Amino acid sequence: MTRYLLSVLALATCGNSFAPYYYGDLKRNLAVSMAAEPDVPSEVDCIVIGSGLAGLSCAALLSHCDKKTVVLESHDAPGGCTHSWTRRGFHFESGPSLYSGFSMEKSPNPLKNIFQIIEEDCEWITYDRWGTVLPNGKKFAPPLGPEGMGTILKEHGGPGAEEEFASLMERMTPLSDAAQALTSLALREDAGAVITLAKYPMELFRTLKQGQALNEPFGGLPASGTMNAVMAYMLADWYRPGVTLDFPKGGSGEIANTLVRGVEKYGGEVCLNCHVDEIIVENNRAVGVKLASGKVIRASQAVVSNADPFVTNKLLSKAREGGLLHEEAAKYMDSLTNTDPKSDGVPNLKSFIHIHAGIDATGLPSVASEDFPAQWAVVRDWDGPTGVEDPRNIVLCSMPSLIDPSLAPEGKHVLHAYVPATEPYEWWEGMDRNSKEYKKKKDEAADFLWSAIEEYVPDARKRAVPGTVQIGTPLTHERFLRRTRGAYGPRVEAGKSTLPGHKTPLDGLLLCGDFTFPGIGVPATAASGAVTANTLVSVPQHLNMLGKIRLP
Repeated sequence: MTRYLLSVLALATCGNSFAPYYYGDLKRNLAVSMAAEPDVPSEVDCIVIGSGLAGLSCAALLSHCDKKTVVLESHDAPGGCTHSWTRRGFHFESGPSLYSGFSMEKSPNPLKNIFQIIEEDCEWITYDRWGTVLPNGKKFAPPLGPEGMGTILKEHGGPGAEEEFASLMERMTPLSDAAQALTSLALREDAGAVITLAKYPMELFRTLKQGQALNEPFGGLPASGTMNAVMAYMLADWYRPGVTLDFPKGGSGEIANTLVRGVEKYGGEVCLNCHVDEIIVENNRAVGVKLASGKVIRASQAVVSNADPFVTNKLLSKAREGGLLHEEAAKYMDSLTNTDPKSDGVPNLKSFIHIHAGIDATGLPSVASEDFPAQWAVVRDWDGPTGVEDPRNIVLCSMPSLIDPSLAPEGKHVLHAYVPATEPYEWWEGMDRNSKEYKKKKDEAADFLWSAIEEYVPDARKRAVPGTVQIGTPLTHERFLRRTRGAYGPRVEAGKSTLPGHKTPLDGLLLCGDFTFPGIGVPATAASGAVTANTLVSVPQHLNMLGKIRLP
């Protein structure tokens, strides 16, 4: 039983960032002003394509180091998976359901450290529990931490579960210490890393000592291939005494707004509705981009793509067709889009289905509790063909207005439920969004998601406020987030494949985001953006940034 519970926790926390999509026709809830295309300069030091967490993190740090930087975003809101929107007074969360490590002054969370560097932050609300509904219908939502886990195992774990977990924690403690010892913000992809890593000699020693073990698979879980480093980080983060979860007041969009403030306060710009059509290559170097409008923006130092590699490859297609993309660069980009394991490719993770809704809160609690948590996971079956990762098996539900009442009108609650990257794109591929078949399939998806919400709100459908119910599918995810095949990211299995770094064989082109090291999730994508920025600034500038972060 212990390993199954850990599977659910791993799916939920790797997800510190399971995020859906964005609706282009909805009013945005933004507290920042953005540049319009005519105001974007024609020449800058660095261009960042895409305003996801990695792109904004990279741009904020580059701007902090006096690099003239512009972020070019296709859509009308920044943040990628962390943007949010309002409809009929309800504030809807586009993405990450779970955050931790933000309310602490000393934190190993890379995004918190980036906030410390740029001297901007969200206002954080803390809470200490999330719920689970087991296949047999039993529910629990004790506080996080070792005591809460002990309660769960005693009541639901079966014979020997407490001893198994205690043994696991004892074996994982050295790995957990190593996983959080060395900050990823010290990394850079050049010889300067010797100097920046040397700032943390003891931490570096502890990490190197456990290096091989951290990269090995965490055996025994249905979610096979998860690296020990991921599980070690999660166990250290969620099962320390006094642990809390964090939520940004105003919603996840405030994270994007905070990073945008960091970009702009140091002279950078974020341009919305600025769709990049082409990465311009001259003399074997990426030198700028061409927008859909035809405007050309040149970069003297670098073009950083926060788009997935499939999109980035398309942006290089004109250079390739014109013979301007040299063979090594072309082969490298093709390798990033190879998803066939038989030819050393890395398959994609699956996609999502989502439901967002505002509901009448009459008779419902206004504050989260053990009997009525703000967030819960519903597991339908432990023993499906692929375990807990079976399609439409696990649903993650969130009622963030229990944490921050400002997210819904008085007397109402706002809801979000989704599957954690377990929905096959193939089930939706090629469907006409205007067809009856597509509508029927969306209704079926909604019915499944409503059933998970109804574990705590039995009459949730009847409570739905007209005009607020919104269903997202893999096609929605693909269309609005420009995620190829609606994928969450690459399915990198420990011991079988690795994530690419951020530099490419094409001079002047760097990549950041969850398709690059260190991978998926809020901490990882923020770290990806940071490592990319570090590589583009001087070692003294990098050391100056490290001097601002506060680690445990």
